[in-house]
Amino acid sequence: MAANGKSEWSKTWTFFQNDWHEGNIGIYGPRTHAAWLGSSVFDGARAFEGVTPDLDLHCERINDSAPKLSLEAVVAKETWIGLVADGMKRFGKDTPLYIRPMYWAERGGPFAGVAADP
Repeated sequence: MAANGKSEWSKTWTFFQNDWHEGNIGIYGPRTHAAWLGSSVFDGARAFEGVTPDLDLHCERINDSAPKLSLEAVVAKETWIGLVADGMKRFGKDTPLYIRPMYWAERGGPFAGVAADP
């Protein structure tokens, strides 16, 4: 808590809808399938001392996990890695970071009331 009684957020950058956004922006709402039925997947990677150990494995894992949860992996591993490199430029060189590539379903599929539309 800050001295004024409000919670402080760490510096955050989010790549969403083909652009970078600063802060803890809303990426989905209450009608989003992921919010009410949990149809989401992420894989957390770390950056520290200017390095991202095993980032390629984290990016492979998110793309491998998505279809197992009936989601479509639409970002190539190389694109994930490039987005991470671009995002890291928004921080100091030695800033420790937690990196979360994610997929989620916005709505249910056409043939079932609650199945995710990949």
